[in-house]
Amino acid sequence: METNDEVWVPSGNSNASGAFDLREYAMEAKNAKSISSYEQLKREKLPEFLQWLSGLRERLRVFKTEGRKVFIVLGTGGTFQSAPGPDGYEPTGRLKESFDALQLPSDKTIHLELCDLMNLDSSQLTVEQWRFLAEAIVQIEDAAGDSYDGIIVTHGTDTMAKGASYISFMLRGFPKSIVFTGSQIPARQPDGDAKDQMRRAIVTSKLAANVNNRVIEVMVACGLKVARATWAAKLGDVTTNAFGPWNQPHQEFDATDWAKAAANGTLDRLAPAFLDFGTGKSDGDHEFASHARDLRKKDAYRPFTNITRPADLYPTRLTDKSLESFADHLIAQRVALLTQLGSATADDALVELALAAGNNGKIVMFEAPFPDSSVEPGRYKAGSAVRKILPFVRRPLPILNTSPDAFEAKVNYVQSELGMQPVANTVGLGDIYSAGDLRKFYDHMETNMVGELV
Repeated sequence: METNDEVWVPSGNSNASGAFDLREYAMEAKNAKSISSYEQLKREKLPEFLQWLSGLRERLRVFKTEGRKVFIVLGTGGTFQSAPGPDGYEPTGRLKESFDALQLPSDKTIHLELCDLMNLDSSQLTVEQWRFLAEAIVQIEDAAGDSYDGIIVTHGTDTMAKGASYISFMLRGFPKSIVFTGSQIPARQPDGDAKDQMRRAIVTSKLAANVNNRVIEVMVACGLKVARATWAAKLGDVTTNAFGPWNQPHQEFDATDWAKAAANGTLDRLAPAFLDFGTGKSDGDHEFASHARDLRKKDAYRPFTNITRPADLYPTRLTDKSLESFADHLIAQRVALLTQLGSATADDALVELALAAGNNGKIVMFEAPFPDSSVEPGRYKAGSAVRKILPFVRRPLPILNTSPDAFEAKVNYVQSELGMQPVANTVGLGDIYSAGDLRKFYDHMETNMVGELV
């Protein structure tokens, strides 16, 4: 049997030795990327948006004086806005075309004001585009805050939960509901789910705007259960019940458990759905769960959208890793996010390595593996060292329990809001921070800002 010992080397992107260089290839791919950045969106899309914004208050006041609820629909693209192209579905056309195709029943109690903000597949959206979306919402509120009742965002499902989480933090305390929705089948395709998804989003918005029981939340309404944005999770690619709460109670959760949760004040952890459209009730009979937030329970509105240099989070499980490769991973991460196991246990040696990094200026946080996970000192020995108080920051490292999308959005929001900058970048640890900055960062991460923590 003959063997060929030659190593295949792709053409181009080669370093001095002639070997293929993946980093160089990545830089070329980045430079050739066609998705509009935040700055490009401001150049390309902002003029059209500002033209739409001009006179908005006066246009909406006409409908308000008729006693209607007014909702602004911001289109960002996604499957909802898509049509077949040569390579598959792609966002195209105007938002009005999609709404015309839906043929929603006439409702004289509301007015929907449509705005084409961008038209992108959600897999291509990042904090750059969500920042542009957030700033558009801020401008709408500034220009016509007294003339509309809520915002609906049409968004692709692949990154809807993450985008909605970013909006939750960037527009913390926003005084109206913001409802994200989308579809698994394009609005212009007959017999799809888009009509039902939009109907649920409108019903959710109308209920949230009820003057006697206002609900001021960023929500995802793209399925039978409406969830707080920071608790939302996509359930599948095919099911039209596309989203539900990340921390939905398990099937064995019974009436006794509900009563206990209500008595000890943990109902919001275990009953996260705000609305359930799967109960068979008519649209007029639905009502929000008691833990949906109204304006009196929210912080003051203080938008902050200047999220720059976001950290890429690569959660890694604290098991079955060599100490050398785990050390390399910690050094490479700007923010090390470490996932515990079953009942919040972990490999002791890996935990010690993580604590050593945290005690020398590295951002290190632990992630609970399940919504009902908790760390009870003494229950399990394995991994119990995570609760150690580190001398450098004079506190233990955070152990947070929230959805993965909300975790990432919160990390980047808090880092940017605090203006955190590393004090050094070392060979042995990568980016490191001062003890004071780390304490502030960890304190903010453990604060329940928008109801994200369970």
